Amino acid sequence: MRFSLLLLLLSSCTYNEVIIVCEPEEEIYTDLVKPIIEANCVICHNESSGRPALLTSYNGVINALNNNELVDWVVTEQMPPYGMTSLDISDINILKNWANCE
Repeated sequence: MRFSLLLLLLSSCTYNEVIIVCEPEEEIYTDLVKPIIEANCVICHNESSGRPALLTSYNGVINALNNNELVDWVVTEQMPPYGMTSLDISDINILKNWANCE
């Protein structure tokens, strides 16, 4: 009886249920990330632009992170778009580290 109960409990859990998710700190956003976003992204990603990924607030940036857009697009140099100045590697590292809660 005990064995079958243990087997039932173990088989009901999957690997996907044990994903650790972090919440990037708002204070670090304000101090380090927000200046990067304002200098490089907000010119296009704002309320009046009609473009996706509104990056004018902490919540907007978190939404872009949750959609795997912000860091992925910056790291793969899809953003900023061609013709605009690319982010420095130090700025990219700040974004990646903050997004990964490091």
